[in-house]
Amino acid sequence: MTEESDAERGTEYHLRAALNHLGEAQDGDLRKTNAVALEEVSNTVSSVLREHEQDE
Repeated sequence: MTEESDAERGTEYHLRAALNHLGEAQDGDLRKTNAVALEEVSNTVSSVLREHEQDE
């Protein structure tokens, strides 16, 4: 595997995690408050952006 492939897989993982967190917030998952779900999405998006900046 190339480094680019590893970075792409990491980015895909984080984006999927963000989508899962958003879905949980939209579905009203009682295990999480909206504030916690939004914080998790924010953290995930930040991670993706950091990875993208490192790859440039």
